[in-house]
Amino acid sequence: MIESFIEGRIRLRSPLLADKTLAGRFMEVILTIEGVRAAEVNNRTCGLLLEYDTKRIPMQKLLKAAPILESVAELTKLDPDKRFSALEEALDRLKEVLA
Repeated sequence: MIESFIEGRIRLRSPLLADKTLAGRFMEVILTIEGVRAAEVNNRTCGLLLEYDTKRIPMQKLLKAAPILESVAELTKLDPDKRFSALEEALDRLKEVLA
């Protein structure tokens, strides 16, 4: 899921992001996390660019969040009717880690 990372920016890529409903929910929740400045989804390339404030979201928090972000890519293996609830669970964990 994490394709590239530089301080202040993370690019995520997953087939899950091709689904506009799931991608929209992912972005909606990400933007509520304090320190996230911007998020942009490209459904065609299945990518998301996330910009964040490095003072509010330090590296130690990002390292804890990385496995959660990686697990989101695995949601494509689930039945489509189970993906949304699984995404919600992952997003709840992500918010806890990045809070």
